[in-house]
Amino acid sequence: MIVWKGWGLLALLIPLGLSIGTGLCVDSYYGEKFYQNSAWMMPFIFIVSAVLVFWLGRKVNSQPARILIDPETNEEVKLKTIHSMFWIPLQYWSLILIGVAVWMYAANSKLIY
Repeated sequence: MIVWKGWGLLALLIPLGLSIGTGLCVDSYYGEKFYQNSAWMMPFIFIVSAVLVFWLGRKVNSQPARILIDPETNEEVKLKTIHSMFWIPLQYWSLILIGVAVWMYAANSKLIY
């Protein structure tokens, strides 16, 4: 089960789309199984995805709130959509993606074991 609000699902779709697209392009250019066998390619995709997710998250979550005034009480009500996935704003998913990339680099270079 995936919980998201607004464009928050892009925190999952951007890395997935970049991974599939890069895998298809790299394998067609360098040959079969190159993408699978290269230890640096997937962490690099996560870092590129983190940059895109951060930029997009900052852009969509910094939109100004819509202010409405209640005619009976004259109180202001602010309406704002927070774009998030699993209650984490979209731009903060870039930190998680970078953490996964660092973990993958360390695991591939045998620093964790």
